[in-house]
Amino acid sequence: MTQTILLRLPNWLGDSVMCASAFEKLKIMYPNAQFVLVGSYVCEVFRRDKRVRAIYLDESKRARNRLLSLYRLCRQIRTEIGDIDLSFCFSNGFFGALLLYLCKAKVRVGYAKNLRSPLLTHALTPPTLTPLHQVQKYEYLIKDFVDSTIFTSFVPLSLVRGDESKITHNTKKHIGINPGAAFGWAKCWEKEYFVEIITRFVSRGWEVYIFGDTKNLTTQSNEHIYDLSNQTTLTELIDSIGALDLFITNDSGPMHIAAALHTPTIAIFGSTDTADTCPWNEKIAKEFFLPMHALLERKNVLDSTHTPKNITTFEALTADNLTILSKHLQCAPCKKRTCPLKHHLCMKLLTPDEVFESTLSVLEKSPHTKEF
Repeated sequence: MTQTILLRLPNWLGDSVMCASAFEKLKIMYPNAQFVLVGSYVCEVFRRDKRVRAIYLDESKRARNRLLSLYRLCRQIRTEIGDIDLSFCFSNGFFGALLLYLCKAKVRVGYAKNLRSPLLTHALTPPTLTPLHQVQKYEYLIKDFVDSTIFTSFVPLSLVRGDESKITHNTKKHIGINPGAAFGWAKCWEKEYFVEIITRFVSRGWEVYIFGDTKNLTTQSNEHIYDLSNQTTLTELIDSIGALDLFITNDSGPMHIAAALHTPTIAIFGSTDTADTCPWNEKIAKEFFLPMHALLERKNVLDSTHTPKNITTFEALTADNLTILSKHLQCAPCKKRTCPLKHHLCMKLLTPDEVFESTLSVLEKSPHTKEF
């Protein structure tokens, strides 16, 4: 019997990508199920997944009457999809849980917050164990609906790649630059620092591809610089990032896409928390975060067999093809959109020399690249 499982994804790109491992575990547990995804435009990152039956865009927040708009969306879903056997709300807002309720899903799972519990059949208390990554917090929502072997296993983030890359195929180095972040400029490395390293890359004959927000990022016109900012669909963004030799980025949605594609990445952190949203891979999971069975046992596993290292003590950390740079100042992570102290030292103290040296190190070691 084919089951239908609805996932209400988070509205932010990076958070939706961080749901990918929970999504994958559900696919493993329910091999005959079809999935319905609801959320913002970022749901499109899963468009190519053959297990996805339909994607619905929730634009009710922009509507004059949000309740009426949401009701109409849910009625459309019920009409076109039919019965929904199981549903998960990975977003934390009230209206995400209300969507599950209005879709009349038989089982409705989400975190018990924001007055949502009456709308859910399974309202879970968020885990308080530390250290836990945001990926693990999303996985926790499915703990009662997959067997323990699947739940406790490491499943990497993954996205389906296609052939829509905008990267030129040649023998040169292809370096991606992502100077923006949707949440706010406090998360962003200094624009003049990005310009400086771009200049260094171009002087070596490397090709530089710029993604995302390029506001106030002024570079000289050069045949080796390709500005793809605001010029890619999400599927084109996925394929382009996947074709790079290296991706240099702030903490952002494209950073998590790169991690899911196993693209060598240098991730720059300042106002946000590496202990919560750093790029995710198996080595990082095993060295710096609690194992998943700790969530089932509801206790910290801090013994001789597994004592997670404190990721916030590393200013420069390399784990396989991921490099994370952060000064971990006393005022960080403030998690603010703009620097509350007005100095932005968490980013200013991280110099172009440090990023360039990390670039050379990554390109020398990475099997993803051509010979350096």
